[in-house]
Amino acid sequence: MRVAPNIYLVASGVQGCSLTGDLDCNCWLVDAGQDLVLFDTGAGLDVDRIFAVLREDGLSPDRLTHVFLTHAHADHSGGAAEIKQRTGCKLLCSAPTVELLGKGEDAFSLAAARKAGVYPPDYVYRRPAPDIALSSNQTTNIGNCRITAIPTPGHSLDHTAFLVEQPDRAALVTGDAMMHSGRIIYQATYDFDVGHSAESIRRLATFNFDLLLPGHGLFVRTDGRRHVEAAITHMSQLKTPRAVDFIPL
Repeated sequence: MRVAPNIYLVASGVQGCSLTGDLDCNCWLVDAGQDLVLFDTGAGLDVDRIFAVLREDGLSPDRLTHVFLTHAHADHSGGAAEIKQRTGCKLLCSAPTVELLGKGEDAFSLAAARKAGVYPPDYVYRRPAPDIALSSNQTTNIGNCRITAIPTPGHSLDHTAFLVEQPDRAALVTGDAMMHSGRIIYQATYDFDVGHSAESIRRLATFNFDLLLPGHGLFVRTDGRRHVEAAITHMSQLKTPRAVDFIPL
C-alpha cells in the first residue's frame, strides 16, 4: 500500500490496518532505486501475503536487498528468517538486537508473551541470523537512501529507530519507540523503562523528517515532527509519556 512516493506499507496487523496477519507490526518498504529496503518483518505467519502486497504495488520481492530490524520482539522480527531465505537479502540490526537474538526467546520476552496469550501456544519463532550489527548513529547508504540507526531504548533495551533520507523527503521509522500522537506502549516486560523511553523521544526530536512511520497504528505523511513535539510538550510538564490504547488480541 503506497503511502508516499517510494514508501509503502507492506504488512500491518490487528493493531494497524489488518493488511496482513493479526500479529504483524507495521512493516515499511522503501524503494531506493534498484534496491528495495524493508523495515521490520512481522511475526512470520503471513510472509506469502507480505510478498503478495509487494506484487500488488508493482514491486518484485526479487529486488529486496536489505532488511532492518527495529528490535527483537517477535511481531517485528519473526518473519526475518524466511524473508532472508527467500530473497537472499542482508539482515541489519543493532548490536544489542544481535545479542538478544543470540540468547534466545527469554531475552526478548517471547516466552513471557506466549504465556500471557499474546501469541498462541503453538507459535514457532524462527530465529534469524543477522548479517550486520549496526552501531549507534551508524549510517548506511543504499541506492538513493541514507539510513541512520538511532538508539531508542525504553520499549525494549535493544530498540533502534531509523531516519531514512531520500533526495526529496525524510522519514522516521520509529518502530515501537513512539507512536502517533507521541504515545508509547506500556508493558510489563523486564526491559521496558519509562525513563529511557522519554530520553529516546527527546533524542528523536533532534532529527528533521516529514513522515512518521510507527510500528503500529496510524502513520503520518507530513509534519510528523508535530507528534514528537507533542510528546516533548507533555513530558516538559513532568508527566510520563502517554500510553497507546490497543485493541486486545
